Amino acid sequence: MNTELVTVAQYLKIRLQELGCEHIFGVAGNYSAALLNTIEEDPESSIKISGNTNEINAGHCADGYARVSHKIAPVCVTYGVGAFSLLNPVAGAFVEHNKLLVLNGAPTYAEQKRQRVEGVLYSHMSGDERSNIDAYRSVTVAAEQIKNASQAPAKIDTVLTAIVSEGRPGYLEIYEDVWRKKCRAPCGLIDQQTHQGDESETEAAVAATIDMINYRGTPIFWGGIELQRQQLQSQFQSLVERTQSPFVTSILAKSVLPESHEMFRGVYNGNATPQAIHDIFDNAGCRIALGVWNTSKNLGGTSSWSADMVMANNEGVKVGYHRNSDGESVGNRYYPNVVLKDFIEKLSVKLAANTFAPYQTALPQFIPKINLSSDSLSYDSFFSKINDYLRDEHTVVVDAGFPLLGAQNLTIKRADGFISAAAWLSIGYSVPASLGVKLADLTKRPLVFVGDGAFQETCQAISGHHYYGTNNVVFVLDNGIYGIEQMLVNPNPFRPDESECAQEQKIYYQARPQQNTVYNYNRLNKWSYEKIVDMVGGRGVVVNNNQELQQALIEIDQYPNDNFVIRVMLNETDIPHAIAYHLALTGEDEQKDSVPIT
Repeated sequence: MNTELVTVAQYLKIRLQELGCEHIFGVAGNYSAALLNTIEEDPESSIKISGNTNEINAGHCADGYARVSHKIAPVCVTYGVGAFSLLNPVAGAFVEHNKLLVLNGAPTYAEQKRQRVEGVLYSHMSGDERSNIDAYRSVTVAAEQIKNASQAPAKIDTVLTAIVSEGRPGYLEIYEDVWRKKCRAPCGLIDQQTHQGDESETEAAVAATIDMINYRGTPIFWGGIELQRQQLQSQFQSLVERTQSPFVTSILAKSVLPESHEMFRGVYNGNATPQAIHDIFDNAGCRIALGVWNTSKNLGGTSSWSADMVMANNEGVKVGYHRNSDGESVGNRYYPNVVLKDFIEKLSVKLAANTFAPYQTALPQFIPKINLSSDSLSYDSFFSKINDYLRDEHTVVVDAGFPLLGAQNLTIKRADGFISAAAWLSIGYSVPASLGVKLADLTKRPLVFVGDGAFQETCQAISGHHYYGTNNVVFVLDNGIYGIEQMLVNPNPFRPDESECAQEQKIYYQARPQQNTVYNYNRLNKWSYEKIVDMVGGRGVVVNNNQELQQALIEIDQYPNDNFVIRVMLNETDIPHAIAYHLALTGEDEQKDSVPIT
């Protein structure tokens, strides 16, 4: 039996180092100072304290770091004010399966008791001792409150084990006076074993999938983000190459394999998919989705399921209508206790020994060539130029909204070269996340594409880019409005005055003239975005046309070690081609039962 004693702060530090943790993100608070001091006081610590400007930025930064590094990313905040600010990024990490650890320092045991008995509210207390932990229970896989040192080893190990095994965030709330109390030293190592599926059920799911391929023929693989989260990219690539079958990816899983691969056929994103890619996906005999999630952004507003599909992810395997080896019709079947890794490996072996007709498809054009000789700058001309500029040294980090739709068809020639929060879609994610992306891989240069509204949410993160000496490049796409919000509510302002398709032509509302233009509440206060570097450091550039964009890209390469903010001026009603299908749809405010604004 191990009788050595360490402080609770030391215990946590030892466990984090054991799991390869290199950074603690967050905003310093007095309730967690003992932990931060424990790390600072150790000259041999492998963990760095990488502070952020606010808790939202800290959470997004940790999320970006966790995606690229596959390591646990701790975020240290203080009770109440810090913890509640951090909730949004942690919810995003929970939805998108990233390994964050929330470290919330809480008031002391005595202060908690005085609040209960005497009603004294100390700093950041709400009056409910469980308010913080209860808020996190729904967005973490394990949440523990540590009130005394004897609880610490078991509860710390429980939360860390849950994070590793589930691949999602966990939460530890530790009273301020507990950090330096003594507890037993760690015994053994953290169990890093993930869930084990049932072998017979896995074989049954594989057999049903083989039957579907034999029955329907010409399969296409649809790669999802779980391939990256569970580090199954090599297995997926082997499956594609063994079968010589084409593959597409979801938008969330873009660049899960290099998009220069000869079998890559684009990003399938439902209605937002270019028609050539849409046709390839639709005309396959069957679709085998591996690690894809049922999210609206992955499916672009289309149905999440069809009878000619296999959907295999963390929820199990669902196989659509097929005929078995005896020729009998089999309806939809669900196999819940199947692990994606085992399913892919067994399917790859079976398909290698199986004879079926590969799906013969031509390589589609991902981004249409745009005439860049004119001075006009648009989303499509901008991303066409960026597509020509991209190199393996770049990691693309994209925010929600029009930037994500504009960037979805960029050709990313290396694996894991595209980062987006395309399921949670919290605007402002990209700028702070790109710092974590950079810290996880110092050899790459992040290129960030963010809308002006999203940039106003988290622009303070530029300070971290300069402070930590990173060379991140942030392109602020300035159209002066919340474009995606206007499009979803009322697309009419984006419709052209004349169009070959009557459904896509602008409607002139006489009774409700406000529907002819962008709503005032979707307009933004105009900032000189490029000048933020005058305050926090870096280089700022304004781009008004394609020629100036070319010059800006040259300047970026001339200063490979500097951080940039590039303001890209766009017309307020310009849109990426990928969202153009929305022009033919009826906006929420165009419904017959919508209430006129008076």
